[in-house]
Order: sequence, then structure tokens, then C-alpha cells
Amino acid sequence: VLELGIIVHSVIIGIAMGASESPCTIKPLMAALSFHQFFEGMGLGGCIVQASFTST
Repeated sequence: VLELGIIVHSVIIGIAMGASESPCTIKPLMAALSFHQFFEGMGLGGCIVQASFTST
């Protein structure tokens, strides 16, 4: 469920960035996306660590 939410969320943000025409709107979206994706990745990594997945 978490991964599905991340996928849908990323697609919506990608569409918003693709529809933006002005650099004034693209720069803040890119900054927000970078900040948000960092913490989203940290959250997903935390879930993977708690699930005790091992690499094979």
C-alpha cells in the first residue's frame, strides 16, 4: 500500500511539473520535490529496515 501511494504521488507530481510552462513555477516545484522525495525515501528505507528484509 505504501509503495502504491508513492507511485501515484510521483506520477501526479510529474504531471504537474510537465504541465508547468514558467520557470517561476518549475523551480519551487523542483525544490519541493527534491525535499519531499528525500524524506519519502528515508521513510521507505525505515519500513524496509523494520521489515528485516535481507538481500539474497
